[in-house]
Amino acid sequence: MPVTKLIDTHCHLDFIDFDKDRNEVINRAIQNNISDIIIPAVSAGNWLKIQTLCKQQKMLHPCYGLHPYWTDQHKKSDIQKLEIFIQQNTCIAIGECGLDYRPEQADKKKQQYFFEAQLDIAKQKKLPVIIHSVRATEDVIQQLRTRPTLRGMIHSYSGSYEQALQLIEMGFYISLSGAITYDHATRLRDIARKLPLSTLLIETDAPDQADTLHRGERNEPAYLVEVLKTLAQLRKEDQEHIAQQLSINIKSLFNIT
Repeated sequence: MPVTKLIDTHCHLDFIDFDKDRNEVINRAIQNNISDIIIPAVSAGNWLKIQTLCKQQKMLHPCYGLHPYWTDQHKKSDIQKLEIFIQQNTCIAIGECGLDYRPEQADKKKQQYFFEAQLDIAKQKKLPVIIHSVRATEDVIQQLRTRPTLRGMIHSYSGSYEQALQLIEMGFYISLSGAITYDHATRLRDIARKLPLSTLLIETDAPDQADTLHRGERNEPAYLVEVLKTLAQLRKEDQEHIAQQLSINIKSLFNIT
């Protein structure tokens, strides 16, 4: 295990999946060399829970936003609520926001409204954004091009190598999840090999996206070590070297000390 502490850049520790054993989950994370966990919000209804959790544990860091998966539940007034909430409560980023063009998701226009409004808030507040993008990378790139001062991460990246290069050029990091541990994820594993280490982050996206070792189980921050191991194997680089650079990347983006 590397000496350098790891940071889980995307974990929904506020979800009910962790209500029964959240303290134990945090303790297991600490035992597995995780020093910090970033918690993105998915709807206005969970901002207060995230705020409370992060006040209780210094290693937890809050982000507030409106996830595209729940677009049909969001109200337009939630955008104003978000502006007010982040004025009154500190956070390290806006998110999770973005676009999800799978057929079962809300219509594109609704998603785009909430996504663009949150990008504008992030730009105004000079905060990074945590972006969810599924089958929508071109539209995400298009929106980011109109806001060249924005920085952030594309979480659990699923776009192409060429799109990743465009995002990196605009100041965005590519975050890799447990998906890279699956042999069949050939395109994603190739991206993990080829992109400069200075452009990468790692995450669990817990409770979802468990790695191959924990397939079918609830994911949790302690399993971030499996993502690191796989990344080191794919790149044929030392885990400690990778952990050091990831720490630099994450602290630079989110201003975590």
